[in-house]
Amino acid sequence: MALRLNSYAGGGPTPKFSSYHIWKAFEIISNKGPIGRKALSKELGVGEGSTRTVLDKLVKEGSVENTRRGAILTESGKRRFGSFDIQVKRIRMGDLTLSAFDCAVLIKGMAHLIALGCDQRDEAVRAGAAGATTLVMREGELSFPEDPYNPTNDQRKSLFEAFEIEENDVIIVGSGLSYEFAEKGAVSAALALGSDSEQCWQKGTQIISRDTSPEELKCLALAIHELVGRLPVSMRSRNQYGVRCEGGGIIDTDYTGPVMEEALRRNCIVRKTAPHGAYAGVPVVAVPIMKDKEAVAVIGVVDITKGPVFEILHRIKRDREE
Repeated sequence: MALRLNSYAGGGPTPKFSSYHIWKAFEIISNKGPIGRKALSKELGVGEGSTRTVLDKLVKEGSVENTRRGAILTESGKRRFGSFDIQVKRIRMGDLTLSAFDCAVLIKGMAHLIALGCDQRDEAVRAGAAGATTLVMREGELSFPEDPYNPTNDQRKSLFEAFEIEENDVIIVGSGLSYEFAEKGAVSAALALGSDSEQCWQKGTQIISRDTSPEELKCLALAIHELVGRLPVSMRSRNQYGVRCEGGGIIDTDYTGPVMEEALRRNCIVRKTAPHGAYAGVPVVAVPIMKDKEAVAVIGVVDITKGPVFEILHRIKRDREE
């Protein structure tokens, strides 16, 4: 979904348009094309010089074609627009938001990147919105992140009627003195989230598959084990149990854990205290290795610095002695 402004702005002075305007250009041309430059400039709310820069870049990358009647999206442009993985709807959320106009944006598969929602609110305000509210879909429940209070039934109903919400999805509701400001805030926050999240674990891999064996994972797992200061590390593929590293060596070649299995099932990063198994009661982070939007493998790191350290260290020592 990443939409990087610098790929469109190029060098020179700071551009007078943002990533939101790039997205908006795609949306306007998709819905109203063919459209001329002057009309597009008016719709975008930026000058004709900035509009010309945006159009030139879109044409150069193959997303837009200039016809005698105006700009249209090419097939490549339609795919590019679809790849942003966001859906935008005009909505009314009542007392959930601050102003008279609301815009809700659904971002697919990004709930693991949300902490308190403050970053998304700040991004929306910088873009001109009065504020923004973030909700996440976790374990089948649409709720505020790290907040004991949930949206009302009416508020949830409005969102579920507007979108098809799935596990690990995010909704950002921007509010403003006009719908345009609400949309700009919510979309800007959504695009910033997508741009910041373009990590290598999401891009996919050709090295590890669903069926990679424990033997094939040993070297990589041990390398990660050393990189994290010999914290316990485990690694498995989707279809085979894997390896467990402790104390500088491999201590298990038929291993899985509940947090790793949850990361594989949900196709996202999971950070939680292990409910049972070898590291019960200790914080674990499990990071999936993605290919074609599916977790084909997972790496787990056990943070013994935040758990019952002496018990774990004693267990490591005992296992190695046995």
